[in-house]
Amino acid sequence: MIYNAYEILGLSESATMEEVEARYNELRAQYQRDRFLPGDEGEEASEKLQRLEVAYRDIKLQQEEQAQAKTFEEDTDYSAIQELVKNGKLDEAQKLLDARTSRDAEWHYIQSILFYKRNWFLESKTQLELACQMDPNNARYKQSLEKLTKILASNTISPDELRTNSRPVNDQPQFGAGNGTCTGSTCTDCLLCNMCCNCCQCMGGGC
Repeated sequence: MIYNAYEILGLSESATMEEVEARYNELRAQYQRDRFLPGDEGEEASEKLQRLEVAYRDIKLQQEEQAQAKTFEEDTDYSAIQELVKNGKLDEAQKLLDARTSRDAEWHYIQSILFYKRNWFLESKTQLELACQMDPNNARYKQSLEKLTKILASNTISPDELRTNSRPVNDQPQFGAGNGTCTGSTCTDCLLCNMCCNCCQCMGGGC
């Protein structure tokens, strides 16, 4: 006979953990009381109590594994966020992205797109580089980085536009030394401009 933990509790496999808990407590109280009965009744209650404990443990483990699998599946499916980005709903997309528990390469790639669409070019590049570092063999990430580099190098985006006016709350400290440059140094600004080139095309290709 195939072992079914739910059948021992008299429940279907669609039962919630709350239903399992309630049934377990009910049967456990009954079997603990009945095991003191004389003769076969007491022995049978003791055996049922042991089977109940094993079944309850197995159900808990099974439901925990299912919950973890569901969380992982949700964290690796970015289709809803990508659709919001496509429709220009950047705030909604950012909220869903921030709610993710994992930060894989695709997470950073989509974050780079969101930053780029807000004209946060330096932050966008940083996120895109992280995606490439985490998944160096991903052709989409590399092509986007190359494309962004060409766009920035072609002076399509002015130096003023490269300077970030707003930044995400959880991002890195703002560049700037109060002298009209991004970093406080004109030379360093030029280097940053070249670095940002790596990101712009990525964003152009990502959307």
